Amino acid sequence: MLWRITFWFCLGLTSYLSLLPQEFLPTGINIWDKLSHSIAFAALALSASLGWPDKDFVRSILIPLLTFGVLIEVLQYFIPGREFSLLDMLADAIGIIIVWIGVAIAQKVSAKTT
Repeated sequence: MLWRITFWFCLGLTSYLSLLPQEFLPTGINIWDKLSHSIAFAALALSASLGWPDKDFVRSILIPLLTFGVLIEVLQYFIPGREFSLLDMLADAIGIIIVWIGVAIAQKVSAKTT
């Protein structure tokens, strides 16, 4: 249950920060933009995979999160100071795929030990 709450919190926070006009974004955070995208989407993917462990990762997590990333970019096109970015979508995908690989490895290791 905690991982599901974590997922919804991360989804809300990612949505909020992604859709704020540029002038209202927090300052003082010197993390590279693409890295922040990867971290946010990795957190979403990890919390979703732990919150719903019986779900198929590709259909239930990867595809919906990639769709969410595309939707954010489309909406950012209309927000002052923000822009549509294919590189941001790639960074989102990298974060999700890293978790997907980690989950697959963990499942194989777990299957071998049982």
